[in-house]
Amino acid sequence: MAFAIMLAACGKAFLEETPKGSVLPATFYKNASDLNQATRGIALMFNGAWNQTGGMAITFGADDITTHRGGNKISFSDFDTYQANSSNDRMTNWWIYFYRTIKSANSLIANYENATEATADERSFAGGEAYFYRAICYFFLTRAWGEVPLVTEPGIDPDRPNEKVPQIYDLIVADLKRAETMLPDNWQGLKKQNGVNIAPTKGSAKALLANVYLTMAGWPLQQTDKYALAAAKAKEVLDKKETWGYGLLDNFGDIFKKEGKYNKEAVFACYYNNQVPGGAWENGSQMGPPNFMPGEEGGWDEAFGEITFYNKFPEGPRKEATYRRTYFLNNDVNKPVDYTGLLHKHPYFMKYNDDISYNQTNHSMSDWWGSHTVFVIRFAEVLLTYAEARAMSQSPDNSAYDAINAVRKRAGLKDLAPGLSQSAFRDSVIAERGWEFSGCEPAARWFDLVRTETVARATKDRHASEVPLKNTPDDATHRFYWAPVPVVK
Repeated sequence: MAFAIMLAACGKAFLEETPKGSVLPATFYKNASDLNQATRGIALMFNGAWNQTGGMAITFGADDITTHRGGNKISFSDFDTYQANSSNDRMTNWWIYFYRTIKSANSLIANYENATEATADERSFAGGEAYFYRAICYFFLTRAWGEVPLVTEPGIDPDRPNEKVPQIYDLIVADLKRAETMLPDNWQGLKKQNGVNIAPTKGSAKALLANVYLTMAGWPLQQTDKYALAAAKAKEVLDKKETWGYGLLDNFGDIFKKEGKYNKEAVFACYYNNQVPGGAWENGSQMGPPNFMPGEEGGWDEAFGEITFYNKFPEGPRKEATYRRTYFLNNDVNKPVDYTGLLHKHPYFMKYNDDISYNQTNHSMSDWWGSHTVFVIRFAEVLLTYAEARAMSQSPDNSAYDAINAVRKRAGLKDLAPGLSQSAFRDSVIAERGWEFSGCEPAARWFDLVRTETVARATKDRHASEVPLKNTPDDATHRFYWAPVPVVK
């Protein structure tokens, strides 16, 4: 049984947690301070899932991102070439941290009402956060692995079998319905920075639920009635965006700048190195520049763009902000080259390293660890979720066109051609999502390819310069759609 294997293999990795992430009901959950400490521990644990590129290795099977087969990059490449096995060390970061988050959330869910010294709102807000985090963890887990253990209580049952996917989604939906009624519209104090909520709100829960419904309409559930629910829930977010402070930034490149780490594009995000009493929320982020920089500039060559996808990517400010155009060999600004002058001859992602003059000799660790925000849900995703869901539930009406065209306009593109069929409009939205969220963004293209059953189709025109595929995915049998259940050492 997968869960039993995981427990036996994980040992301390799964069971041991920081005091903030594992609390005892006998001595805890008394007052607002206890509840805040518990939710902070849950957030810290969830943030850990995105350290460096973490479990994003699973998404390398998409056509937008690749790497080379050298050193510790082989684990990424194994997903890119469809030969990953249960011992893949890169994917385990998600498994471990998501289940640790779930375990802490379960404890809070079971006990938040016992905090009699806290107000009703304080109890509600804490419980809402726990339900939200449990839901989003299971959403990533089931999309990545399919059937997984469904743990809903603080204790651990070593004999728990995997749960069927429909039942996992039932819990996700139920949790988010609770969360959207329990969470606040806005936070105060430590959970709000520069006017931006840095903890989930009602709007975050609604946006996530819209994406969940959209996913349920595709593979594997194929519950097409969920398109209407996805459209309705996304519209709730769009209609009340001012309440939560959501919106598109005028400049795509500004989303990822270190100076603007708190911005209105974030519907839900992971923030790092927020200085609060008692220390930071978390140290380290998967968006450190070395991960996405070439070795010629002191980077780690962790990931770069696939050639075919790069060539298809529409020109404009979004592409300019997504990919590097110029590189400096040995950080010498007098030796600029394009990506063909690099060892790996692939374009690297710009949006994760806004300081292209970075080098390891004149920057401290704090300059590139934890300085970026991981945007788990962006406002652009809500717009595109609404556009697709509205078109698929009824027709591509003006509101659906307005939603996708808002994203295209910022990208420097013309409005989408009017009069498209339902399927052609949906395909346009999927393509738009790919360009908007390319690379290691949590709104990964991989999940879109899986739910639309187009993984194999996306590999058809793989560029000859890419590492050859070891195995071939199949859209009819869904071969390689789910990752192998990890055995964590």
